[in-house]
Amino acid sequence: MKLLILIPALNEAATIARVIREIPTNLPTITHREVIVTDDGSTDATAAEARAAGATVVSHGTNRGVGVAFRTGINEALKRGADVIVHLDADAQFNPADIPALLQPILDGRADISTCTRFQRPELQPAMPPIKVWGNRMVTRIVNFATGQHFTDVSCGFRALTREAALRLTLFGRFTYTQEMFLDAVQKDLRIVEVPLRVRGEREVG
Repeated sequence: MKLLILIPALNEAATIARVIREIPTNLPTITHREVIVTDDGSTDATAAEARAAGATVVSHGTNRGVGVAFRTGINEALKRGADVIVHLDADAQFNPADIPALLQPILDGRADISTCTRFQRPELQPAMPPIKVWGNRMVTRIVNFATGQHFTDVSCGFRALTREAALRLTLFGRFTYTQEMFLDAVQKDLRIVEVPLRVRGEREVG
């Protein structure tokens, strides 16, 4: 099974190499692992740091938005024959060591998309400004109302999806993709499983 790990990045030279190097190398049922960084117009050494850490870098040249960077990464992963795709941010808020836990619902055949939730378990809720917690909950309520399902976190950027799910998604957002993915996936009867994980609440740098 071929795993492609996607990391969109904009001026993340301070953390990108550490994130890449902390991605596990021995994953169950994974025979090939590759990291793709979508450099969304960085003006620092993000691309050079990513290449030095062993990633393939696809550059936009100018800043086009994280939604576009996500789609660029998905298209590149599909071209490279990915069976499973994991997406995480470059700012070290997510722990790459949690990738096996995120993959498990897909490997078990229970999910087409698995997504980290920061709010399902109170003991794992990160320290965040109250306005951000409120905003996340309000957006989640709107998505739940629109989909008729019950999710606890629709804004987290740490996700895994199968090749079939990636091929079926139709996303248009320029500056985000997170909530849009829930709406599109549910409409297409793709199974979404939330995985509670510990996440850093605030960006370390950048």
